[in-house]
Amino acid sequence: MKTLMNKNRQKISGIFLILSGAIFLITEFISAAAWSHPAYSYTYNFISNLGVRGPSHLFGQYMLSPLSWVMNTGFISFGILIFIGTLFLTNISRAAHWITSILGLIVAVGGVLVGYFHGLGEALIDGTGMYHSMGAFMAFIFGNILLITFGSINLPLSKRSKLILILLGIFGIIATLSYTAALILAPDNHPIIIIGLIERCAVYPILFGMIYTGYSMIKSKSISIK
Repeated sequence: MKTLMNKNRQKISGIFLILSGAIFLITEFISAAAWSHPAYSYTYNFISNLGVRGPSHLFGQYMLSPLSWVMNTGFISFGILIFIGTLFLTNISRAAHWITSILGLIVAVGGVLVGYFHGLGEALIDGTGMYHSMGAFMAFIFGNILLITFGSINLPLSKRSKLILILLGIFGIIATLSYTAALILAPDNHPIIIIGLIERCAVYPILFGMIYTGYSMIKSKSISIK
């Protein structure tokens, strides 16, 4: 009975983790598709631009997102679903559960901040831009750390899967550092033309890592009583 309950918790956790990455990617695609004049660029535009109704300008980029509410829903859902997914994790020690839950909570707070405080140009004037940036880096950094943690604890995953998660997390952290450097070193607050690509290199490892973790956990037959 205990084993069955753990197995069910494992599947529930996996579903929430899959949804966290999938919903983000879907809302991003829908929001980007609705953007026009000029078309939204995945390599040039910031992800946050999709959450700005606009019109507005920031860092030399024009923002006008007709379906901004869709992207902001994606930002908020992304973090909350990851947090719920960590709460349902099973087959791990109590300490590991606390660590993953705390990391998940930080990512959730980051996602809510990003979705609630929009990254528009006026945010630099009214001070809310600080909360948006804080939320973004909370999600970037701790989301990738969570992937590394997933690969380091006793989750019912193969050694290969754990290695993939660790490598994804490391890649994401390196990309986050590169993204930060690109912003700081940008001449006249105009980042390089592939800033959107660099940002996605920091975010996408988290999204694909969560989907991969969730799928692997659902498919796994390995479970023990804790």
